[in-house]
Amino acid sequence: MAATPEAPQAPSAPREAPRALDPKARAGGEGAPGALWLIAVPIGNLEDITLRALRLLESVSAVACEDTRTTRQLYALLNLKAPPLISCHEHNEAGRVAQVLEALGAGRDVALVSDAGTPNISDPGARLVRAVIDAGFAVTPLPGPCAAIAALAASGLPTERFTFVGFLPSKPSARRRALAALAAAEETLVFYESPHRLEEFLADAAAQLGGAREAVVARELTKRHETFRRAPLAALAAAPGVSRGEVVVVVAGASREEREAAVDVAALVAEARAQGLPPSAAARWLSQRCGLSRQEAYEALRDPAADPAADPAADARR
Repeated sequence: MAATPEAPQAPSAPREAPRALDPKARAGGEGAPGALWLIAVPIGNLEDITLRALRLLESVSAVACEDTRTTRQLYALLNLKAPPLISCHEHNEAGRVAQVLEALGAGRDVALVSDAGTPNISDPGARLVRAVIDAGFAVTPLPGPCAAIAALAASGLPTERFTFVGFLPSKPSARRRALAALAAAEETLVFYESPHRLEEFLADAAAQLGGAREAVVARELTKRHETFRRAPLAALAAAPGVSRGEVVVVVAGASREEREAAVDVAALVAEARAQGLPPSAAARWLSQRCGLSRQEAYEALRDPAADPAADPAADARR
């Protein structure tokens, strides 16, 4: 009969719970300057709030927020007592900097929140954060919900490298130019878009990036009607299927063939050879201009009919 494994030994005394980090302890104790706390709040499901965020939302002296009505409602839903709220949006952010710096200088901690998700990501806050840093005060982020990361993680597209683009210009011509500039990007692209502009965005993306490019439209993340639609851009453009709700669009990066089609690779290869650069330097030069990987650039430069000295494989054998 096999020996019965020993039961794990119970600890002789209950393990002490980790102590909560008080804002004042983080900032250096009583009498020290205040700190700015960047607190991520739910993008839909209230259960996504963290324990640390709950504690700090009540313990800070004031909260700078995008919309005081939305933040006050969040406090009510979380059953928290709201401290003084400071309206801080794109139209008045510059004017709120002095008010926040004064509070920090007086030793009071201030939180920055957006209406949903992580503050300062496609939301107001950049000017305030920069000013607080330049003034020498501490800025500490509390990680939490972010629609872009949630959509990317569940997209099924490559996540090793990605570019967060956020919102593109609403003007069609400017939007098309911005998409055209991203056509050769090999990393996954993440966009925010409003539902009433989604059909136009997808049509422009299909035209500028290629209708066969794989993409995902994620809507109402973490909410009751959360949906993911995965299809080539052309198919999504033909039937956007979204008329309301917050939207994230994730698009696969360009393939090697798409990147080469976006530039005149043959002309650049000829230019690289004409410069008489060593193979490694020529490959680096071509890679930077074509958006190709270094290995792809070596392959583009390799010419079996050329002198072996111009062959990267020959260079590698030396």
